[in-house]
This record gives sequence, C-alpha cells and structure tokens, in this order.
Amino acid sequence: MQLRFKHLTLSILLACGTTSIFAQPVLVKSEQNIEEYQLENGLKIILAPNDKENKIFMNTVYLTGSLNDPQNKGGLAHLLEHLAFKGTENIQGDEFQRRLDQFTLSTNASTDYYATKYTNIIRPETTAMNEVILLEAERMDKLVLQEKHVPTEIDIVKRERELRLDQPFSVLMDQIFKSAYGNQYLGRLPIGDLKELQSIKMDELNQFYKTWYAPNNAYIVISGKFDKAAVLKKIDQDFSPINARPVPAQTKVPALQPEQMKQRQFTVKKGSDYAQFNVYLTANQEAVKQALAVSPTLFTLQPSGHLYQGIVETGQATAVQSTTWLDKDFNMVFMGAVYAPSHNVTTLNQSLISGVEQAKGFNESELNRIKNMTRNQADNIKNNAAALGSRLSDYIVAYDGDWSKYFKDLQDVQNLKVDEVNRTYQAFFKPQHRLSGVIQPTPEDQKKAQQAQVEAPKATLDQQAITEEPLKDVRVYQAEVQQYVKESKAYLNSKEKKIQRSKLKNGIRYALFPTTTRDDKVYASIALDFGTAETLKHKAEILDLMSYLILRASDTQSLQQISDKTIEVGGSASVSAAGNGLSIQIAAKKEHFDDYFKYILNVLKNPIFEQSQFDLIKSQTLASLDRPYTEPDTVAALTFSRMVEKYQPGDLRYHFEPELAVKQYQAANRDQVKTLYQQFFETHHARVAVTGEFQPKTMQKLIKNEFSNWKAKESYARLSSEYTAYPAKKVHVLSEQREFGSYNAALAMPVGADHADVPALQVFRHILGDSQLSSRLAQELREKNALVYGFSANIQLSEWENNGALGINANYTAGKSAQVSQAVHKVLQELLAKGVTAQEVEAAKANILKKRVSALEDDRNIHGMLLPQLEKERDLRYREKRDQALAALTKADIDRVIQKYIKLEHLMEVMADQYGQKI
Repeated sequence: MQLRFKHLTLSILLACGTTSIFAQPVLVKSEQNIEEYQLENGLKIILAPNDKENKIFMNTVYLTGSLNDPQNKGGLAHLLEHLAFKGTENIQGDEFQRRLDQFTLSTNASTDYYATKYTNIIRPETTAMNEVILLEAERMDKLVLQEKHVPTEIDIVKRERELRLDQPFSVLMDQIFKSAYGNQYLGRLPIGDLKELQSIKMDELNQFYKTWYAPNNAYIVISGKFDKAAVLKKIDQDFSPINARPVPAQTKVPALQPEQMKQRQFTVKKGSDYAQFNVYLTANQEAVKQALAVSPTLFTLQPSGHLYQGIVETGQATAVQSTTWLDKDFNMVFMGAVYAPSHNVTTLNQSLISGVEQAKGFNESELNRIKNMTRNQADNIKNNAAALGSRLSDYIVAYDGDWSKYFKDLQDVQNLKVDEVNRTYQAFFKPQHRLSGVIQPTPEDQKKAQQAQVEAPKATLDQQAITEEPLKDVRVYQAEVQQYVKESKAYLNSKEKKIQRSKLKNGIRYALFPTTTRDDKVYASIALDFGTAETLKHKAEILDLMSYLILRASDTQSLQQISDKTIEVGGSASVSAAGNGLSIQIAAKKEHFDDYFKYILNVLKNPIFEQSQFDLIKSQTLASLDRPYTEPDTVAALTFSRMVEKYQPGDLRYHFEPELAVKQYQAANRDQVKTLYQQFFETHHARVAVTGEFQPKTMQKLIKNEFSNWKAKESYARLSSEYTAYPAKKVHVLSEQREFGSYNAALAMPVGADHADVPALQVFRHILGDSQLSSRLAQELREKNALVYGFSANIQLSEWENNGALGINANYTAGKSAQVSQAVHKVLQELLAKGVTAQEVEAAKANILKKRVSALEDDRNIHGMLLPQLEKERDLRYREKRDQALAALTKADIDRVIQKYIKLEHLMEVMADQYGQKI
C-alpha cells in the first residue's frame, strides 16, 4: 500500500515578493544559477537552465486554490482548471487542446489548497516554446468559459473525486482534516463537494477567473534547456499586455490545535490492506521542519531504521511506512505499518508508539547516512528539469515566492546535529500530537452482489450526428514529421559511432557506450538467461526469492555494508526475475563506478543467502499474500488472466494465482534457493551494457575479468508464447463495493515487435487512445459521456513471435459497465466503418516521432536499447528504418491495419464491480 498524497520530504518548501514596478523583464534575484525576473505587471519568471537535458519543464503557477473557493462552492477552483482547456478568445474550442498536444511532450494541470498549476513538458525548440508561452498567456487573460462544457466537466470531476476517494488513505486524510477544520479550510477537499459543485454558476466561475488569474498573482517556472534571452523576450511580448489587477488577500487557515481535537482515532474499511498509522500533527513550526523531513528515512530505512528493526525484523508486521506532509499551515508525520491478519495488531500498535515516542536516540553515523542520501537526492533533482521545476514551484507556493529556501533547507539538513534531531523528536512525537489511523479491508457484507436498480445503457451514447472537422495544419504536421526523421537519423548516426559492441570467447555479448549522461552517472545492465520452461517448472517463486536475497549479504559484506557502500557512491543496484533469467541494474557516480561495479559483482558471485533474511522475506511474502482479492482491479485482472491462460500451473508463464503462490512459498526453503543459484546463475547466455563516462579499454578489461569464465551448467531455451485467436467474450464479475469498477479488454493479434504492420498499429493506437482529452476513446468515454476519469490503450508485442494484443483499460463509475463496453464498441465500429482522418494520421505521426527523437536525446534511453539490440544482433540503424516506415504511412495504411486486425468477434472484455456475477 502506498501513501497517496503530496508529501514534501526535504521539500520543506519561498518567494521574494516585491512591489516595485519595472518597464521590462528585470532581474530580481539570482542563486544557484537560477534567476528570477519580473514584468511590469507583476508576473514573476523563474529560469533554471540545464543544458544537459533536451527538454523544458514549464509550470504556470497561480497562487489560488481551493482555500479561496467561495462559501458553499467547494471545488470551484478545480472545476475552473478543467474548463481552462476548452479554448480562448483567439484559440477556440478543441483547437486549444490540439495545439497543446502538438507542441508539448505532455501537458497536465492540478489544483490543491493553495495553488493551481498548468504544467507542460516541451522539446527545446523555439517554435514549440513560443507556442506554449502564447497558449499560457491566452489562458491567463482570454479564457472563454462556456456553459455547455460545465455539466460534462462536473461529471468528470465527480469521476475524479470518486476515484480518489476510492483510495483508503485518501479517505483517512479526509476524515482527519474534517475533524480538525470541519467543512471549511483544509477540511474541504480541493476536488470539491458533489452538491456544491452542482450549484456553481457561470458568473461565479468567471468572477473567480477574473479575480485570481492575474499576472501579479502568478509565477512561470521554466527549467531545462532553453535560450534565456529568447524565452524572456517571448514572455514579455505575450504577457506584458495583460494588466495587473487587485488581488484579494489569501484565505488564512486558523492555527491547528491537535490537542483540542476530540476525535483521536479514525478507521477506514476499504480495499484489501491491513495498516496501522500514527499521525503526528501540529501547527506549522518552521524551526523543526528539517529534522522532521529526515525522520521517515531514519525510522524506516532498511536495514538501519529503528522501526524497521523493531517491527519488521521481529516479525510484527510486513512493512513499515513513513512520510511527511510539511506545509505552510501544519506539520504532519505518518509512522505506520502494513500487517496481515496473522499479526497481533495490539502488540503492533504498542510497538509503533514506543518505537517512536520512546525511541532510543539516533547517533551520528545514522544521521550522516541520511545526509549523504539527501545530497544524492539533491543531485538527482538538480539534473532533472521536471523534478527541479516542480520543487521550485512547491516552494513558491509554500513560502510566498521564496524558491531559494529550497537550497537553504538542503544546507540546513547538512547542518543538523544529532542532539538537535533527538530533541525535536522528543518534543514532536508525543501523545498530545498523535492521532490513530486504522485501515482494514472492505467488510464481508459489502462483498455481495448488489440488487439496487442499475441505470440501463442508453440506446446510443451519442444522439447527435458529428460534423467532421475540416483538416487543420496537415502540411505543418508533415513538415514536422520530415524534420523529426532528419533529426532522428542524425542522432542515431552520432550515437552509433560511439557504441562499441563485441563478445567474449564464451559468447557473452557486451556493448559499451562512452558518453556524458545528464546526471554524471554510469549505468550498467546485465541480462542473464538460463534454464528452460521444463527445468524451471515450479521454480518461479524460488527464482523470485533468489533475486531478492542475492544482494542482501555476501561472504564478506553485510546488508548494512552493502547499503552504506551504495549511498557512499550515489549509486543503486537491483536484481529482478525476468522470464527465465535475471535482470541486473547497477549505477553509480562516474568517479566511483568501476569500483562499485566490481563490488556489486563480487556480492553477486558470493551470496550467502542468510537463513534469517530468507525467513524474513518468506514471512513477509506470505503475509502480503494473506489478503482478500476482491478489489475491482484485482478481480478484473485475475478473471482476465484465467480466461486467456494456456499454460499449466508451475510453468513460468502461468498467471499469478494467489492460492498457488501461497503453496509454493510455503514449500520453499533456503536450500532450494542456493541450489537454483548454483545451477543457473553463472551462465554464458548473457549480455552486458555499460553507458556513461568511462574508459572503454578499462571497461573491456573489467568485463573480461569478471565474465570470461562463466559457463552455463544447464541448457537454455527462450520461453515462447504463440498467438492464440480467442473468441469474443464479455464477462461482468462481482467485486467488493467500491466507487469504481474496472474494465479490461484485449484483442489478440498475430503481430510481433518486428512485424511490418507495427508502425501503422502504433499510429492507430495513438489515434485510439493516446490523449486523455482528444483521442477517440477520450472523446467517447470522458468528454462526451463522463463515464471515466482516466483510461489507457496500449499494444503489447512479443519480441520473438508474431503474438501481440491491443489492450484497453478504464476505471468507471460502478453501475456503468454496459455503457463503457458500448462506448468502446462504438469507437472501434466507427473506426472500422469510416477509418481515420488524414489529419489524425499526420498529427499522430508527428507526435510519435517527436517522442522518439526526445528519447534519443537522453543517452540513458539509448542505454535501455542496447541489451535488446545485442540479443537480436542489431544496431541503432534498425530504429532509423522504423522512423522512415512511420513517416511514410498514409490514411489508407492505417485504415488497412484496422480492417486487418480489429476483429470485434475476438474482443474479450471483463468488467468487475459490485453489480457483477459471482464466478
């Protein structure tokens, strides 16, 4: 179970406000190579350049959120955010969203208590950047709010609200804030109250927009690779004509007094988890935020965390979890544990309380470990445009514009003293500040089929004939396609010249890509292939256990030593089971990589599979499996897997089946893990790829020394999965009572990753369901009928056989399964009957190729391509052929693959909700 809410660990969250008036963009402040400018109308611009990253993060932040919703109009600010994609005076209707899709890599928006943010990820191209700046200026000053969109958007907000409040932790937070503030201030969800949403009028939306969407109440945060002078000039050109306006004082939240809260325990019975949380809550205290920010890691880090040692290693719970929510009006820290029915919850709760409130103090070594992790995290953020831009945006909101406080907070963490940390925890973690949060599974009486009247599906979901839009900018898209193909070819040729591929005498292939990564790290990936479907039968769980335990200790290194070494080098190492083999990932800062690579390989070659660690992971796994499997998503996925299963239990390809997994884990022992390792690990059916700043000759020697003696003891055969044509089937199954049901559909196709029709199918998928707002499925499922808040459409293809599938997934309002199925069928039938438009094809091609070029601009993405290329004995030029195939596609080509592969007589659908049938 994950904690699902905004948390600002080490984002203890600033703004240097000024009332001076300037005649042009004027530099206000500069720190850490970040500059703040201000226009005459009060708009502030934060520029954080990073030439290592070929993308731009742009956040337009308005300092207004749900706290400023009018009385009895909860959710107005959030509803306005939804409507802000529906067109402006100069860029009308769907054209606004179409341009966002065309000129961004992704676009999104969010509304919280304090702010509304419009976020765009953009390629570092002048045209794209200029267009997005213009769109945001239009949104600030010339938004057209149309009443015809309001009912549908309110319904979509309802879907979003249902989805969020379908999460147990969100319900828990809502209960706590309502107890603290009632139905006002932070007790009123930003997403809105259903009755209040329906009462919102157009004049209220327009008034809110005119009041708060003012340049003197906004910041633009831009990070990544951009031309500073050109960006400032364009912002000045488009935003300076917008006049400043009087902005009301922000709503003030009363100081929180947790000691006076009457309700101290909150219970949520929803889902499948058992969890116990102690929530420590006080009014905002700036002086203690740095110490509180590091508390989750100090208490729960494996293996040194005090709660981890006291609760997980002693077998009292499956896992411990902690996070912070340190905001402008309160400090909140969660300390909790996830457990199973077999655990003693009374003992667990006592251990949670004593482990925090009566904990032994932390020492210098433990605090230094966290300081090193904080530095590593800060380095990662600094080199990631989206992460840094988001962090600066959060600080702007929380500290009235003072983004530089982020860097002060980082330094303050490094200056923390152990005594200070321990004193802070003694004062903060005490009974007066503690609330109890209990999460339990959905009660049994809510797992029965409901007999309530369910709304019958409409005869047709769209009674009005749709007038096909005229083609727009086809030539512009075509020019973009040609430009992206040209850029892609240049990148591919440039990168390919740097890559060195070879193999050892035993057959192990390797690829070396000496280059400069944006985060100054070196990355290594190792694929080990071993065994066959027969020799690994009934060993899937043993393989999982081996992959988990192999890095937990070696003959010379303890888990703590391995962890400390990883932190010291700013690195990471992981092993996971992948088919009949293992996937190993190793990374470290460039100056430490060679040493760390050898260190991890030595651990991998000499694991001891400690009995205590085996017992711990086995008990944790069994505890995590000891849960109901009645949630809609789980029921739908399991039902679908059972419907299409063609392998026998025990086969590595057999789907996850809870009861079988429990039996297999119960039967597992440490000797089986050791035997599997000895039989299969050192295989010569292996590939190695290394990317980053290193000496190729040194790396060649290192790989030869480490891998040249490897030789498989058992035969190896790749797992195969042949195409099967399933007859159409529609199943509506029973799940527990939840706000949402789960829709899963799939259509098998005799197509693999190398099939000639793949480029056309990629364009078809993009038109079908890439955009959550403008794709065919988006229009039918969301924009017209508000059946869902989110959905996905994907195509999965086998790398070796002509076997693939189109998949469609959605979470829908419980009770509307028939409408969702009808909508999906309608979209596919219309595509079969009329095909796609030329404009859709050209727009999809441009968008796909834009993202393919963007992927090539980050050498870490090139790294991810190297192992598959080694396996198929290819180089990057194969990707060039795919680019050319995509560029050459026409409407006729897409219509052809639709007719060839979209066979509704083979569409399999599973819907799971509280109105289904028990199977």
